[in-house]
Amino acid sequence: MPILIRGETGTGKEQLARHAHMASGRTGAFVPVNCAALPESLIESELFGYAAGAFTGARRGGAIGLVKEADGGTLFLDEIGDMPVALQAVLLRLLDDWTVRPVGGVRSKVDVFLISATNARLDKAIAEARFRSDLLYRLNTLEVNLPPLRDRNDFDAIVRHLLNAIDPNCEITRTDIAHLAARPWPGNVRELRNVLARFTLAAADGSINEASAESIVQHPGAESGSLHDIHRARILVVYAETAGNVSETARRLGVSRNTIYRALGQKKPD
Repeated sequence: MPILIRGETGTGKEQLARHAHMASGRTGAFVPVNCAALPESLIESELFGYAAGAFTGARRGGAIGLVKEADGGTLFLDEIGDMPVALQAVLLRLLDDWTVRPVGGVRSKVDVFLISATNARLDKAIAEARFRSDLLYRLNTLEVNLPPLRDRNDFDAIVRHLLNAIDPNCEITRTDIAHLAARPWPGNVRELRNVLARFTLAAADGSINEASAESIVQHPGAESGSLHDIHRARILVVYAETAGNVSETARRLGVSRNTIYRALGQKKPD
């Protein structure tokens, strides 16, 4: 059944969507789509694909489209609240019968697990005629609300989990965790992950102290340290986001796997 995930920015909506995909046992791909970034003039061709020669500038051989790419797997519609109205109408037609018709092509059925996510107030968007109520009723068969980090009661476990993924050799005390928990964290778990990545660079002898924690948290936007340190911090953040997948980290950052291994202080496996 379709799932709608609500939550503030950085609460882990995509992580939950990926977990739902894995738990579903589906063998197809997990296909994320940023609805706010889809150009209105290319909505149908991006979602449903197009046949070879369907229009001027079409790729030789055509394109299967994002929905067909998710056939047998999961289609994750992120930022659904910012979806252009024109795309909402197109999506409704898809949800009616799960039939895809590429531009200039023939119709075919797809089997897709649909997950949507938003940090927007959809009731307000509906009142302002920016979102269709009939689409919301189709998307939120099962609705999940992710609490902001400031309202969670497992802050300690979250910190230790993230820190272990970034640098297993770095330690943090309960006092310093309590110091961090007192912060408002408007960027939620994503912001906490970035701060912890900077902590690992400032940690003395693999241990985070309150002075370094205070300095980094008070200046979360400052790019302190050498260019090498900043680059390594970025690698560690993405490495944590991909659950320790070196290949995916290298792909997201556009670098070689050797670069990732060097940043992690590891040797490339034979």
